[in-house]
Amino acid sequence: MWFLLNIVLEFIIYLIVDNITKLILINNRKEIRFDIFVFECMILGFIIGYLSIYHHITYLLIFLLIIHIIGILYTEKRFDLIKNTFKIFIHIFIQIYRSIINCLYNFISKYSINHSSSKPIITKKLPEKCLYTYHLKPTNDLRLQQPSFVQSLSRPGIFNLHGTTCSLNALLQSLASLNSFYSSLQRNINFSRFNYDPIVSTFLDLIFQLRNDHRTTEHKHWNTLLDTSLFISQLNVIYPNLLTKYITTDIGELFQCIIDVMNNALSKQTLGYSTNVTEQVQNRKLTTFSLADLNKIFVEAEAQLYNKITLDNLDAQTSYIIQYIDLTWLLHHIQLGSIIKQMFSGQYLHAYCCNNCSHVRFRAEPFQILTLPVNKTSTTLEKIISQLTKVDIIDSITCSYCSNQIKNDQERKSRVTQQGTLLTTIAPTVSSLVNTHVQPSGQMLFSTPISTPITVTPSTITRNQSKIKCQTMIANFPSILCIQLKRFTYDRHSQTTTKLNTHIFIEPEKILDLSHIHYTTWLGLTNLSITIPSRYRLIAVCLHLSKDLSTLSINRTNSNHGHYVCLYRTDNSRWFLCDDERITEIQQIENVFRTSYVTENCYLLFYERFS
Repeated sequence: MWFLLNIVLEFIIYLIVDNITKLILINNRKEIRFDIFVFECMILGFIIGYLSIYHHITYLLIFLLIIHIIGILYTEKRFDLIKNTFKIFIHIFIQIYRSIINCLYNFISKYSINHSSSKPIITKKLPEKCLYTYHLKPTNDLRLQQPSFVQSLSRPGIFNLHGTTCSLNALLQSLASLNSFYSSLQRNINFSRFNYDPIVSTFLDLIFQLRNDHRTTEHKHWNTLLDTSLFISQLNVIYPNLLTKYITTDIGELFQCIIDVMNNALSKQTLGYSTNVTEQVQNRKLTTFSLADLNKIFVEAEAQLYNKITLDNLDAQTSYIIQYIDLTWLLHHIQLGSIIKQMFSGQYLHAYCCNNCSHVRFRAEPFQILTLPVNKTSTTLEKIISQLTKVDIIDSITCSYCSNQIKNDQERKSRVTQQGTLLTTIAPTVSSLVNTHVQPSGQMLFSTPISTPITVTPSTITRNQSKIKCQTMIANFPSILCIQLKRFTYDRHSQTTTKLNTHIFIEPEKILDLSHIHYTTWLGLTNLSITIPSRYRLIAVCLHLSKDLSTLSINRTNSNHGHYVCLYRTDNSRWFLCDDERITEIQQIENVFRTSYVTENCYLLFYERFS
């Protein structure tokens, strides 16, 4: 009897509240309907709570309230609201859960450290076949082994799986040392908003583990090694046999592959241009245009460059050159760029000038690695860079503008002779650089080319032929500059790779200024609306060590291609040598960089922009 009376009472209460709500709705605006319904549900909830505590559990009223809420959400089309609210609660729950797990982990770690011996403990053992099997001593200079010269300090080392993943280990340690790269990952990658490829989270986890160690006060107690087997497996799905137990992958090739993989995984989530892209655009209005508008403007700008620019009117056509560079720079990033590629991307500007008709052609080309040739003469890094804009004169090349008819030139051999300075009427003080040439038959320069180089090949058709001057400049600088020294040549006949152990001297504390190879210097432009970001500071150097320190001749079927280590700088300008599992602090870095250990083996360099 009491149960039936309670049911009737609950139903009457619901009818009273519902009819009062309808009366209020009639006398109010339609815009606040949803707010009134919310207040109605709150009142019903209060009544349910009051009756449940002091009288009885209101089953019918609870059921009617749930049905009423569903009906309101359906009629008011507010299902998205409850969906977002649910997501917020789930996110809060996950954050609380992670905080609890981290606190428990830190507590257990501190407890185990305080009650264990000082001997390092490897918490995760790998199978015997995966253990580190090839280890070249990380020095050929006795001074580096003296106690006064080095001091052992721990940062997470990395397993060298099968003895062939040292290139990945050195590369990860270098990337983790780049502050702007690490900050960009933290700032732009949001796992709560986007669904990323699993390789993204694996890569970030490795970088974050390497970064966090130097920021902790108890880094000397670090006793674990990082395992990269999961990342390697995910990478090999995209690039089969890139990292295997038989061959040590070239670190330059590996870096480019990782950049491409991460770029493809993140490009769909990119919301716009990075600061590095926009700050180098002369006409900032172009950054607001759509892809279709940029393409339309590009067609017009390219037509101006193709048809009108000669040595005589180059000064008058400067605006078209600048616009062409801005457009190619933006188009490259709006179509293919993610935060990863925008950090490392720069842009070349290639200029080709015909000796006969004086027409000048331009071509922009993006790059992620600045490759520099190495010869057998000892030199400095600055001198190698200064050769980037050297002028080449290429003979027996077709020019569509020439009116001079040159007969019987098909049998002439293509030859390269270096002459003077290209376009001396524009910038007579600028030295010219970069040799683009074809090697003797059967040989070519080899050092992991990053993109197809701009080369001009001899024409096989009887047309107008003339001498062409070519010159390369930097049109846009990357936020992080990666330099690869081309120490390797590959002989196709013998299928062997030979390493040049040329001494290249690098000053680790010197700021590298590249303004002299920028195209604005070549054009003689001084009154610019923007400041060219051309100053860099060295952060990491990857070294390639070979068994025979004089030369390295490797057959591609061999199981080993040398060993990689890296020197990297921390936030407080301390330098460390990373050799897989072993991390050593270097105290006298200037002296180390003058030893043959660095000068003969420096291969991949990472510079970060310095303001």
